[in-house]
Amino acid sequence: MKKFLLMAIVMMVSTSTFAQRETGAITLQPRLSIVAADFNNTSDTEARVGLAAGAEAEYYVSPSFGLSAGLFYAQEGAELKDLDITWKLDYLNVPIMANFYVWKGLALKAGLQPGFKVSSSMSSSKSSVKIDEGVNTFDLSVPFGLSYDFGRVCVDARYTLGLTKTFKGKEFDSKNITFQLGVGYKFSLK
Repeated sequence: MKKFLLMAIVMMVSTSTFAQRETGAITLQPRLSIVAADFNNTSDTEARVGLAAGAEAEYYVSPSFGLSAGLFYAQEGAELKDLDITWKLDYLNVPIMANFYVWKGLALKAGLQPGFKVSSSMSSSKSSVKIDEGVNTFDLSVPFGLSYDFGRVCVDARYTLGLTKTFKGKEFDSKNITFQLGVGYKFSLK
């Protein structure tokens, strides 16, 4: 029991030490997220659930403010209600975020996220068809959310609101919207 208490105290001290960021510190955080993606301005779609995987680096301007940039492969799109059809739109997203640490380990985040289409298709249980021509290759969005650091483990929740149209042409005015819930691990680089 004494060993357990001693280990718990050591872990709490090392966790609180890591949570106090110094000006000029840099961290790298590989992260895996569950993504629920849909299109706005439509009532006939529902969320496509996928994954986002990548890494994010953060530079601490001060102990309570950091700037981060990342690269993530994200599965987005939407499912058509009452039909066996899924729009599969996969992107390489580059979130550039301002992180405001408002309490020990708790950060509020906001920024811009350029996204570059990697693949696009419509699929059903019977077939899949590429739809590259009708989908825009660039997607700009505004991500905002919050994260909490448990020592080096970080839980991150983000909502991303699209600014650019997902599809070419005037008949579709929809933009991507996503909600992400992820877990990452922060490595100190400096």
